[in-house]
Amino acid sequence: MLKTGLIKEELIFTNLEAKTSQELFYFIGNQLLTLDYVKPTFIQAVIDREKEYPTGLALEEFNVAIPHTDSVHIKQPFVAVVKNKYKLPFVHMGTDDHIIDIDCFFILGITDSNGHISLLQTLMERFNMPPFVEKLKKYEGRDLFTFLQTSL
Repeated sequence: MLKTGLIKEELIFTNLEAKTSQELFYFIGNQLLTLDYVKPTFIQAVIDREKEYPTGLALEEFNVAIPHTDSVHIKQPFVAVVKNKYKLPFVHMGTDDHIIDIDCFFILGITDSNGHISLLQTLMERFNMPPFVEKLKKYEGRDLFTFLQTSL
């Protein structure tokens, strides 16, 4: 289970209409900045890190990405979840050029490195559970928030 409070309803975004990954990062980054979760350096840092260390993951019929950056850019820990209206191309984790279309984004803001590894392990475990992925695909808004709060 995740540390209580990492997932908040104000950080669940469904039906976002970003047409590029950059647009998605700017929208989410500005929301996080306004809500005082991140420092002004966060947006560029997450864009740069995604270029250097891609976070796309191909699951069966549903792909996710787990963008994150160094804790120096984070004010308070969070997990923001985005289901974009359009699939966005991201590079698959562990490759330099294998492009996959992403359905759902888990943007992580972790302030301690041990928590970062633990959170990634938890997410990877859940992403390998078909019932979890089916519900992740299905739920929106408050239902998605409630599901994630009780499932992570």
